[in-house]
Amino acid sequence: MLVAATLFFAIAPVLRAQSIFNTPTNVAEQFLLAAANQDRVARGLQPLRLDPTLAEAALAHAREMAAHRDISHQFSGEPKLSERGANAGAHFSLISENVAEAPVAAMIHDLWMHSEGHRKNLLDPGVDVVGISVIVRDHEYYAVEDFANIVQSLSFNAQESAVASLLAKSGMQIANGKVMSEKDARETCSMSTGYAGSNQPWYIMRYTAHSIAELPAQLQSRLSTGKYHQAVVGACSENTSTPFTAYNIAVLLYP
Repeated sequence: MLVAATLFFAIAPVLRAQSIFNTPTNVAEQFLLAAANQDRVARGLQPLRLDPTLAEAALAHAREMAAHRDISHQFSGEPKLSERGANAGAHFSLISENVAEAPVAAMIHDLWMHSEGHRKNLLDPGVDVVGISVIVRDHEYYAVEDFANIVQSLSFNAQESAVASLLAKSGMQIANGKVMSEKDARETCSMSTGYAGSNQPWYIMRYTAHSIAELPAQLQSRLSTGKYHQAVVGACSENTSTPFTAYNIAVLLYP
């Protein structure tokens, strides 16, 4: 069975405002971060952490908007949002974006909070980081906020250890290297059906998720039957090319 994490990107409408006055760009970015977190905390949400890779992606897009003297989520020849984030080096399960043009930074956050799509992005409990960039051209501010749920980049060993720890807490004996080699476990993970090696498992579950903090419900149900006492864990790369990041895990159960 494949247990897939929710993978998507969201885009809110573009916003413009009429000219008033000017302030430094770095102050504008600091203001937008503080304003976003103030509104999130006031509603019981976790504050956003500033992510340097998303900030790089936001900067590249803000430069595009300033160069075009216009606002858009994607200009001709420019990669789409999810690809921009991945190209900058971010690893995420979801990504969303707010863009705006205004004559003063203090207006931008207020515009976003009074726009349904932008407000939803700002107050999304599913995101934990943000990259912010503001470019000033001819007394106009071009602002970009890129939000994401970051997926920690882990080695196969780290992924397998994390899942094995959860299995051990459920009473399983971790048998990696005893009933199946590390190579065979990882090869089994990459296979759509069947298994590698000569020791046939009683049950195999392959799943994809953006978090390995808990076991899938179906796997927990299997463990609760008491039929299985040994487990092997294999991690592998995704079989499809996508800008989104997820963990691919195979758990093999033995008597």
